[in-house]
Amino acid sequence: MKRRVFLSLPLTAAALRAQKIDDPILEAMAAELSRSLQLKIAGEVPYFIEYSVEDGVNMTCSASLGGLIQSVVSPYRIPRVQLRVGSYEFDNSNAVFTGQVRSARFDSGRWPLEYNRQQIQQDLWLATDRAYKSAVQEFTLKKSALQNVTLSEKLNDFAKQPKVSKFQPPAKPKPDEKKWNDVARRLSQAFAAYPKILESRVDVEDSSSTFYLSNTEGSVVRVPETVVSVRARAEGYAADGSIVRNHRFFHAFSLDALPPEAEMKRELDAMAKQVTALADAPVGEAYTGPILFESLAAGQLFFQLFGAQLQAMRDPVSVPGRPVNLPPSDLESRLGSRVLPETFDVVDDPDAKWNGRPLFGNNEADFQGVPPQRVTLVEKGTMKTLLYSRQPVRGHEGSTGHGRLPGGFGHASAVPTNLIVTARESVSREELRKKFMDIVAQRRKPYGIVVRRLDYPSSASSTELRRLAGSGNGGGKIVSLPLEIFRVYPDGREEAIRGVRFRGVNTRLLRDIVATGTDAVPMEFLLNTAPLALMGAGGYVVGASVTCPSLLFDEMELERPSEE
Repeated sequence: MKRRVFLSLPLTAAALRAQKIDDPILEAMAAELSRSLQLKIAGEVPYFIEYSVEDGVNMTCSASLGGLIQSVVSPYRIPRVQLRVGSYEFDNSNAVFTGQVRSARFDSGRWPLEYNRQQIQQDLWLATDRAYKSAVQEFTLKKSALQNVTLSEKLNDFAKQPKVSKFQPPAKPKPDEKKWNDVARRLSQAFAAYPKILESRVDVEDSSSTFYLSNTEGSVVRVPETVVSVRARAEGYAADGSIVRNHRFFHAFSLDALPPEAEMKRELDAMAKQVTALADAPVGEAYTGPILFESLAAGQLFFQLFGAQLQAMRDPVSVPGRPVNLPPSDLESRLGSRVLPETFDVVDDPDAKWNGRPLFGNNEADFQGVPPQRVTLVEKGTMKTLLYSRQPVRGHEGSTGHGRLPGGFGHASAVPTNLIVTARESVSREELRKKFMDIVAQRRKPYGIVVRRLDYPSSASSTELRRLAGSGNGGGKIVSLPLEIFRVYPDGREEAIRGVRFRGVNTRLLRDIVATGTDAVPMEFLLNTAPLALMGAGGYVVGASVTCPSLLFDEMELERPSEE
């Protein structure tokens, strides 16, 4: 293993020279990788080292009722060092000790904003020294925990990956703070005309960075990452004191790709009217029967039930007698089985486009520097495969380039890029609505339920999320609350309701879809590691999208929360 590492190192510098890449950050990484392989304590030497850096500028501003609340421009240069001792077959990762050992820190968590080769190499060396000492301790603890334990299944700890050379021009951040401040002010002013809205806010973020990565396998990556987002949230109180709220979000890779400001304002006006009407709406009753999710809500539901279950979980090595059993993926045990109606196909396509523009999940390399692959997840309703990072799991070893978020126990989390859901035998909006009302009549229900928007990504408070997580959901998955939900009567009349949540919902529900529409549209959002992709949480975010048609379910349950 050590020879493989040493032979690959010259390729790092050679790749830079071959493509005439003059980049001082990558050059500093290459120099420190060579020196760091000389580390040795108690006979343990590194077999894999990876350096990565996020170098960019983040501009955020917030406004309420036409007044600016805050505006901050934050340049940053944040390094990350991953170091492994042992071998690909057995190393210091995949154990409860991984990441828990804390060595003395003498390096800085941020690099100097002005480039200084000596300072950067010094910080890299200090960070590597700390990571190495921690890795040796983790490795020792892991071996000790397994001393009197026989594993039922032996899996490698890290998947080998061909070297990657991917160079793109670095980002050139130039956030226009004044322009964004004015946009936030003007958009937030839209809520001033609605007195029943007691709290509202518009947040604007313009983030432009360059992702650098270099490792001892010879991979060298430099790709720009730019995100522009506008998020709006408004809430009021119903007569019984309960909170009613809604949100809108707009994301793009550049300012020009965002919807025009006039269009965003129309969306915010529509949201404000909906929140105002909801304050006077009746509380919904318990319901079991047909539910129609229109396209946006269908995508939000599908991502929570399907997209969030696409990573196979692997239990870490733990202290004997105190096992850590991670919740298994609902889809892992369904490989080769039907998970959707036979008319359905699902792919994850990192290069997907919509009307000629890239969808928001498009990216050049994941958190581990691996280019993402197009993956057919479901074919004719049958589950074919999952998404993978470089963590080997039962039945699979090798990354699909979807290790996009930081994970636990020394590995990245595998999450989707652009989920594309297609269904043959789809029907028009009018035909789907008629089929829905026919089922309502057959079930002798006084009304049916239509859902147009869920709270995903969630704009809820942490208190509300804890309450939702503790509700139990009738033994099903915790899914986000409906924000726009309506009773639909036989005469076509719609009535907004509030104060209900789903009950007993799980991935198996998707097998019982009875009809789909032809109205698929992408739902693009920022995905993070927080529950229900809570807005503004998670620390690290990536773009994602799901394109799904309207979905009609023959039977689902709604309930009223039991708490006050």
